[in-house]
Amino acid sequence: MTLLSRLVFFPKKKTLISSGRIITNEISLVLPVKDNQKGVNHYLDIFFDIYKPCDFPKEVIIIDNNSKPAIKISENHLQKGLTIKLLLCHKPGPASARNLGAKHSVGKWILFNDSDCLPTKTLFSGYVQADNGSVAYAGNIKSYGKDLLSKYYESQEILLPLKTVNSKNEFVPQYLITANTLVWKEAFLKINGFNENISIAGGEDVDLGLRLSEVGELSYAFESTAIHKFDDGLKGFYKRFVRYGQGNRLVEELWQTKMKPNRFRPNISTPFNEIVAVLQFLFLLKGYLQTDKKIQQTNIMEKSTSNKKQETNKKTKIK
Repeated sequence: MTLLSRLVFFPKKKTLISSGRIITNEISLVLPVKDNQKGVNHYLDIFFDIYKPCDFPKEVIIIDNNSKPAIKISENHLQKGLTIKLLLCHKPGPASARNLGAKHSVGKWILFNDSDCLPTKTLFSGYVQADNGSVAYAGNIKSYGKDLLSKYYESQEILLPLKTVNSKNEFVPQYLITANTLVWKEAFLKINGFNENISIAGGEDVDLGLRLSEVGELSYAFESTAIHKFDDGLKGFYKRFVRYGQGNRLVEELWQTKMKPNRFRPNISTPFNEIVAVLQFLFLLKGYLQTDKKIQQTNIMEKSTSNKKQETNKKTKIK
């Protein structure tokens, strides 16, 4: 998910822990999916084209989040010598699906990818190279397509967390984006994983990253690259950024900070990028405002219910 308002606060460190060593065969790859059988097939095809058994992670866990028809793993993929688990998650939302995958993982590290991503040769080695004791790492994302819209996604670094500077004057991510991120399982369990109250694909990973930053350090692993397919055109662009705007508002509510989208200029100024940047802002703002109204209505209802209970209690005491 993308945030167009830089976080105006930094979570305070509750405790400070350091992770264990990153080893590829101690990584559990978790891949949530909904209605994307083609994406799963393509991901595994590329995976086995790239990696030999000596380079395999601990396991691959695919979580089917209410797909219709249900996701299947081909016999060809199952016979490659890699442990592949297929789990069913009935509770909607990627947060619930990823938590289920993490619960059933046996690796010391959890690598989160999306079903519309593809692995590269450096997906695992990039994290090993970046190993510095952090509890989580933000990997790199490149665009699969070469069309103007795909190039825009990449030039804007849509799926890369915003940079900040730590006490050592090093660039570190402010949060995480789960299209490609590696998390130490011990830290993941310490903060109780993803917040399943966030049922959309937007804001759940930012919230996870902020809570992880309270117990340890976050770092970039730019050499770890996943390829993201942005092949859903303008319609997908609209849906994606409305959803991200909703995520902005949910993060704002959870962390009591200001996350209303701001106007911005594209990183690479072209007539196409200037127009798309305006659309991106408007779609983000729409999602943010829609969710703001829902939250306000919920708060009003909660206050009304609370007031009614108080009135009932007063009448009971008078009697």
